[in-house]
Amino acid sequence: MNKKLVDKEIIHLLEIPSGSEDGFETESDVENEKVDLWNEYGGDLLDETNIEKFEKLVSEQFNVDTILDDKVELPIFEHVYDEPQTSIETNTTDLFLPSTSSVQQTTRKVPKLSKNKCYRSKRNNPVPPIIQNHIPIEIKEITWSKDNFPPVDTTFLGNSTLPEDIMELETPYQIFKYLFTVDLMQHICDETKYGLQNSLSNPLKMSTNDLQKYIGVLVLMSIVNISNVRKYWSPYLGNDVIKDTMNLNTFEKIRSNLHFNDNTLETRGPNRDRTHKIRPLIETLKNSFRRVPIEEHLAVDEQMCSTKARSSVKVYMPNKPHKWGYKLFVLSGASGFAYNFELFTGQENNSELRNKNEPDLGSSANVVVRLGRVIPKHQNYKLFFDNYYTTLPLLVYLKKENILSLGTVRRNRLKNVVLLDDSTMLKKPRGTYDHCVTNIRNTDIVAITWKDTKNVNLLSTFAAIEPVTKVSRYDRKMNKRVEVDCPHIIKVYNTHMGGVDLLDGLLGRHKIKMRSRKWYMRLFHHLLDVTIVNSWLLHKRIQNQKLDNNNVLPLMEFREQLAITLCKLGENNMPKRGRPSTDIEIGIIKKGKLGTKQKEKAPPKEIRTDRYDHWPVPNQKKTRCKKPGCKGFTFSKCGKCNVSLCCGKGLECFTLWHTT
Repeated sequence: MNKKLVDKEIIHLLEIPSGSEDGFETESDVENEKVDLWNEYGGDLLDETNIEKFEKLVSEQFNVDTILDDKVELPIFEHVYDEPQTSIETNTTDLFLPSTSSVQQTTRKVPKLSKNKCYRSKRNNPVPPIIQNHIPIEIKEITWSKDNFPPVDTTFLGNSTLPEDIMELETPYQIFKYLFTVDLMQHICDETKYGLQNSLSNPLKMSTNDLQKYIGVLVLMSIVNISNVRKYWSPYLGNDVIKDTMNLNTFEKIRSNLHFNDNTLETRGPNRDRTHKIRPLIETLKNSFRRVPIEEHLAVDEQMCSTKARSSVKVYMPNKPHKWGYKLFVLSGASGFAYNFELFTGQENNSELRNKNEPDLGSSANVVVRLGRVIPKHQNYKLFFDNYYTTLPLLVYLKKENILSLGTVRRNRLKNVVLLDDSTMLKKPRGTYDHCVTNIRNTDIVAITWKDTKNVNLLSTFAAIEPVTKVSRYDRKMNKRVEVDCPHIIKVYNTHMGGVDLLDGLLGRHKIKMRSRKWYMRLFHHLLDVTIVNSWLLHKRIQNQKLDNNNVLPLMEFREQLAITLCKLGENNMPKRGRPSTDIEIGIIKKGKLGTKQKEKAPPKEIRTDRYDHWPVPNQKKTRCKKPGCKGFTFSKCGKCNVSLCCGKGLECFTLWHTT
């Protein structure tokens, strides 16, 4: 028996979710856009027989079998672009599944409708609200061919040259303070003191200089490893620099009371910021890393911050070397420099994290879109990622922004692909490859499979097979190394994809190992290590641009100089960035390159010129003066710098050493 569907029943059946992209948010929008709806509809909508009837009515009324835009050959996800460019071909039973485009599900106010009326899109194409609201985001129909991949202009149009303010940075301390700014240190001090304002009986008097010394002690502990932190102040195993910097009680007090954000501002609910306690540190470091010009070749990959602390953002990944910890998504250059990062919190599908002009490409591809916001558009930057992120819609979106991309891909994400299947490839000899190409919205994409130890599948918008080169592989049957074919795309991927892995290797050499009951302290130590490694990589880049690779410090020596400077730098004078090297500074560098063993090592430049706590003290035996240009012997030395210097009537070595 047929019946008319009233307005309230229509709205109840449609259940347009909050945050959908139907374009109707107010009652006035609804009243301005109306069109006649089908008049007759019988039975329950979810009944199979009535579904067929409903499909027929929709087809007759809205002509959904025709393509809305004749210029489009392949259906693409609707809401990626501003104009509708898709053919509506979908099964009606799928329309009533719950939407996955938004995590937040809230009750929406039902607008008033006229009888037998429904929405019309603000566009010229009449689309039923059910179909328009559930347009799939993935490509459903693709035509692959065996044609050759057309050549692509990959000329890099960006500028990765370091600016003058970065080129003026000379010492490890100056480079570190460029990334870990004074404002960030002041914010940490303010939040720490604000968190303890109720403890009037035992207040903490901490300045930025105290925090600087605390960080210096942490960096020094990462070089000199002792399992028990208290043993650093032991009379037998202790470190003299650490003991002279601060006592154990001061260190423990700063360590237990360190805060980064106001806890009273933390919100509750499913969409709360789960990293609120450390959010200012994360955002400030991300902004600092973005100040460095980005390299041409970039990579997106995962990174683990190992910990077993109790936290809602801790994950378990059995295939990783460190199975428990915090997972970070990192955008790094081929050198390993981290330009952007994001902590995994399980809220990656939240629509609030997307900008208005960004599509919903799925949780993994959305990570690449968010991290790629720092990449300049339309300058042919090359972006690499692995099969966790690679999808066809992602490559189409990046090509629209003129960001060339390449990544390994899972075979089940390539629908109707005309490549040799895995079973056939396993029967082929090593080095066998196959390819096919497609064009989606004027974007040429090549898919390649290559047999190495296992089958490797890749997608790219700029690299293809040619030129094919040879690589050496060990053949067990022949018991020798043989030459096998290797497509060009494989070499490009292997050359530029390992940036995040390189960063992990540098972090693992010397990292801060200190347990804490506060879950965010492990993240603070990890981000501090990332900042130090970024500082060292920036130091290498500065020296390379100066064509002075001989003065590149090893990572361990870089950390050592940074730690000593942070621990001993006086608070009366902060060194200015960009001060030119003096004759004494050049002489000290030359003396450090001598083949003879140096018993007295010159301190970092900031310590030598801080004009704080430098006093001449007697030396037990006569030694040569360390001031460049002086060949005399003396019985005096600087107590802070711990180097022999002439000091007396008519001798200005001590003064010139600390002032020039």
